[in-house]
Amino acid sequence: MIRIDCKNALALKDKLLEFVADKLEAIPILKSDKFYLTTIDDKQIDKQEVISAINEFLKSVELEKFFQVIPKGDDIKVDPLEGKYMKEKLAKLGQKRKDVFFECTHCGFMTLYEVEWRTHKLIHYI
Repeated sequence: MIRIDCKNALALKDKLLEFVADKLEAIPILKSDKFYLTTIDDKQIDKQEVISAINEFLKSVELEKFFQVIPKGDDIKVDPLEGKYMKEKLAKLGQKRKDVFFECTHCGFMTLYEVEWRTHKLIHYI
């Protein structure tokens, strides 16, 4: 099991988890500021493949110049290079939007209005 620490890159964590897990066909286990990768049959995941997948993700979102990937044992840490400024920028990106959206958990329908959302959800229980 490999742990990827995204404590200082929380804005990227969810997309990174999805990309790396799909790329390596691994099962992700999500924690608040990190995630773990494992396989169904407990095969060993190659750390170099994980690092390569993380770098590929960073390149695909054009952020490879702004982050470093630091391996240590079975842990991999994704850290911004610019320190405090980059952490603040990522924190702003990771904040929830102020205008509230209601999303149907069954089909993904989204609306700004809670009444419309509740009414929509009823169609799934008919």
